[in-house]
Amino acid sequence: MQTIDLKKLGLQNSGNYCDPFTGECYSDLVQETQMTTKIDPVCKMEVETETAKYTSEYEGEKYYFCSAGCQREFDENPAQFLQASAHD
Repeated sequence: MQTIDLKKLGLQNSGNYCDPFTGECYSDLVQETQMTTKIDPVCKMEVETETAKYTSEYEGEKYYFCSAGCQREFDENPAQFLQASAHD
């Protein structure tokens, strides 16, 4: 799908527009940025890094967790979970 800048065509206040014939939609709004995710080393859930409430650092690396329980388990023995991840 190709995006067209409607302001270049002289349409200054165009807002959102969808072409009824082609189904292509155009917008002058800034697109959302994709969320970055990491895998919780304890339960293997995907965690959004920007909104993660539970994080720990180990050997200069930051790890993200889905819950306080996963973080606590990791903090007790990080090497156990990192060795398990290396074998997956």
